[in-house]
Amino acid sequence: MKRTVVATILLGALGMVIPAPQARAQVSVSVSIGAFYDELSPYGEWVDCTYGECWVPRGVGAGWQPYTNGQWIYTRYGWTWVSSDPWGANPYHYGTWAFIGRHGWVWVPGTVWAPAWVTWSYSDSYVGWAPMPPTVAFGSAGYSGRPVVVNEAQYVFVPTNRFVGTNVTSVRVEPRRNAEIFRQAKPVTRFEVSGGVVRNVAVPLATVQRAMGSKIETREISTANTTPRKVSSGGVARSGRVAIVAPARDVKAARASRQTAAPATPQQHQQQAKQQQPKVQQQQQVKQQQVKQQQVKQQQVKQQQMKQQQVKQQQVKQQQVKQQQVKQQQAKQQQAKQQQAKPQRQAPPQQQQQAKQQQQPKVQQQQAKPQRQAPPQQQQPQAKQQQPKVQQQQAKPQRQAPPQQQQQAKQQQAQPQHQPPQQQPKVQPQQGREKAMPASEEQGKDRGKKD
Repeated sequence: MKRTVVATILLGALGMVIPAPQARAQVSVSVSIGAFYDELSPYGEWVDCTYGECWVPRGVGAGWQPYTNGQWIYTRYGWTWVSSDPWGANPYHYGTWAFIGRHGWVWVPGTVWAPAWVTWSYSDSYVGWAPMPPTVAFGSAGYSGRPVVVNEAQYVFVPTNRFVGTNVTSVRVEPRRNAEIFRQAKPVTRFEVSGGVVRNVAVPLATVQRAMGSKIETREISTANTTPRKVSSGGVARSGRVAIVAPARDVKAARASRQTAAPATPQQHQQQAKQQQPKVQQQQQVKQQQVKQQQVKQQQVKQQQMKQQQVKQQQVKQQQVKQQQVKQQQAKQQQAKQQQAKPQRQAPPQQQQQAKQQQQPKVQQQQAKPQRQAPPQQQQPQAKQQQPKVQQQQAKPQRQAPPQQQQQAKQQQAQPQHQPPQQQPKVQPQQGREKAMPASEEQGKDRGKKD
């Protein structure tokens, strides 16, 4: 089922993309296929394959794939491949790659420049790419139709956050996971032609920046050791369609012209190789320096990010500590307020009266009792009770006695009562004066004279 779906998508894509009629197309070739032949011969072999004359690199390891030994950068032309292969200046920007069973991966020459001839499959977690099929052709305005989907085994996947500025060989996901990642990814193929130059802008820049957590720098195209060329200089068929690969007959003619020329001697081959070695070494040194500079920049950016994170973490901790302190102070203040507010709460009226009564001393309660005014009926008996017993005894003789008792009383009153003289304190006489005589003695004298 899975293979059927992939095959259906691939056939649909190829149905939208018209294959270039290699035998009939008349292309004005300004980029020399012969120059490619001379440049790549020391690094590989030219073989006859399904698409005509193709080149097979020499010295690559088992399981090697194109667009793996290098890195991706973003330029004004979109996603651009920077190859670390000694022969990679042109095969990744002209023509495309195809997998041939008996030869493995072969390069099919082309004359139209692009930052990278690949189709994409991406998600928030992974980005993958694969070489465009040699049969693809598009209009002079570019291609933005149905995605061109190839076999999932031909894709190279890397984490999205390691997609830019890192050598792919160090971050590539194991090929055995391709099927799993491919099911979750979104295929997309898009080439724009702006200013006459092809641009590869299929994968959204914002998606990659969001995954990496930083802004991606727009690099100069010279970093990729290549020079953009307009589509018109590479060749456009009469039908107005642009083919990625050159017509097979033109490639075959260029190879034949090189083979008919006088074969070079082994010494000449050695001299040519020596002449090319300094250039290759210089290119490698430049690329290595650029890679080192990028690594240094990346390390600096990472260090800055780490420092910023540490500062943020410290600030967050300080804020948390402050918040805890503030909460503790607020809790204490609330407890104090609650304790102060407890006695101030107003109790019900009955409880207030009881509390007042309990607070008043017993003496005040006793004093407060007689001050209360009794009713008029109760005031009279209370007044009588308060009169002293002496008054009651004095009031008794005022009662009328029987007649006999009254006569006895009169007789007793008629008899003279002799009261003994009262002894009064002696008064010491003062010098020059006579002694004062008490009044009782004077009365006695007076009585004696009368007698």
